[in-house]
Amino acid sequence: MNRTTVFLTTCLLMLASLLPARAQKNTSAGVVVPRLVNYSGKALDAQGRPLTGVTGVTFSIYKDQYDGAPLWLETQNMQPDSKGNYTIQLGATKPEGLPQELFTSGEARWLGVRVSGNEEQQRVLLLSVPYALKAADAQTLGGLPASAFMLAGTGSVASIGESAAMPAPETVAPAVSGTGATDFLPLWTNTTGALGNSVLFQSGTGSAAKIGLNTMTPAATLDVKGSVTIRSLLNLPATTNATASAGADSNQIGFVASAYNSSSKAATNQVFRWLAEPTGNNTTSPAATLNLLFGVPPIAPAETGLKINSKGVITFASGQSFPGTGSGTVKSVGLTAPSSDFTVSGSPVTGSGALGLNWNVAPTSADTANAIVKRDSTGSFTAASIIGNLGVAGYSSAVGVYGQTSGTENGDNGVEGVTFAQAGSGVAGFNDSGVAGSVGVYGQGDTAIYGFGGATGVFGHGTSFGFATDGNVQQARTAGGWVKAMAYVNAVQTPYNIPLCYNSTLAGAAASTPPCGFTLTEENVGVFDIDFGFKVTDRFLIGSLAQSTSNISTIYIQPGGLSNNSATAVCAGGNATANCQYYVVVF
Repeated sequence: MNRTTVFLTTCLLMLASLLPARAQKNTSAGVVVPRLVNYSGKALDAQGRPLTGVTGVTFSIYKDQYDGAPLWLETQNMQPDSKGNYTIQLGATKPEGLPQELFTSGEARWLGVRVSGNEEQQRVLLLSVPYALKAADAQTLGGLPASAFMLAGTGSVASIGESAAMPAPETVAPAVSGTGATDFLPLWTNTTGALGNSVLFQSGTGSAAKIGLNTMTPAATLDVKGSVTIRSLLNLPATTNATASAGADSNQIGFVASAYNSSSKAATNQVFRWLAEPTGNNTTSPAATLNLLFGVPPIAPAETGLKINSKGVITFASGQSFPGTGSGTVKSVGLTAPSSDFTVSGSPVTGSGALGLNWNVAPTSADTANAIVKRDSTGSFTAASIIGNLGVAGYSSAVGVYGQTSGTENGDNGVEGVTFAQAGSGVAGFNDSGVAGSVGVYGQGDTAIYGFGGATGVFGHGTSFGFATDGNVQQARTAGGWVKAMAYVNAVQTPYNIPLCYNSTLAGAAASTPPCGFTLTEENVGVFDIDFGFKVTDRFLIGSLAQSTSNISTIYIQPGGLSNNSATAVCAGGNATANCQYYVVVF
């Protein structure tokens, strides 16, 4: 037995001890005993949480513990405390209170409680107190005291103490008359005891019983033929309580239309139903939607796609057209877009139709005027020029910035940079790899014709310097224009050596650290072979005396000494040779 049953039992037993005495007192004073019973319970929602606001509770009294229709019911509004506890008086909403005849048969009675339209709670057995209501009438007949009546067959009331024998009272049958039809609930048709048919008809018994109001063929538990006015909340509770694994739909409300089908030559029911369905079950934000269903029997109604969420947002069914025809307030739907980029067609739509939005120039990865850039499959696109706050910035594992031109006129540059800053650079390249031979700025001239002549990889032009660098300059060995190597040769004092030099084929400090990769070999007096470490037989070489002895006035440099990488240097004066000091430059 749960706490509600124990508490109710205790209240009923306490009242049982009070009502008989009160009934006697009230009877003697001519006061009608109030037919009310105190009841205390707990108001919880479907999740078991206390309800604290004004809540409607329906109380029903049944003959059976599980089945059957209620013998009596009422709905009261009550205000639970913070824990959901409440106390009410059964019968308080009825002028006569609880019907006295509920408890005159001596049979068990069960109380069912339904809070705020939820599932009815487990029925509770009513004990002795409600039956004590009949005790208030025990010393009366029809509510009147015994002194208001005299015994049948006597002319006076016998006083106490008389020894005259009292005649036996007659048995009086109640004055009930009238006729009725089977299965109709009877109705008093007058005040003298005549019965007739009411408008309530019952078919079946027990859980299969159906009540018809103004109909003898009820199709449901309650079938009403006629209009209905409901003056309080109409609830369609969930079919069961939700669990962590599944939510529960509400009971449905249905609307049925009948339409004649020319194919089947018969009327067909068109069934609409509204149904509340749970969403987000077993999450921190559970909710529900109100969904519209439709079906034609024997096919059960199914989702139409139209639903309303808990915030009032409507989801329309597939194929929903714009509202606005007839008395609708939306008469048209239009579309606008910048005419420089788009062409709009079909606007506005006033009934049905389609809105068109087309590009004036379709997006492309090609270099197309007024086109929105659309990258190709490699993520690349082609453009004539790109202007931005950073100028041009590129980040890549391959080429950071690439420029190409197919022009043949002066100024048709693949990459061009302009700056107005005194210490800035039009084009700057930096290589931070730290690897010898890495390139900061790379230029290559193949077939493009530049106004200053030839196919130019990197061109420098300026009123101060056309080209300036604070490091060594390297050029391909077979290319001309820049120095490939320079050496100052000491061929006067032993040990003969090369104290100053530059080798463009070497990187870093090695390019200018004597002997810079060169080898000096004496072949004869005043005749030396200089090996540069790279081929020089196809290069230009010049020599210049720095210091001579024995009237040496000329230095001869002849490519191709001991190898193609060397040149022979001869210090001469007249018909003689002698040692000297000189410079050698390779172009």
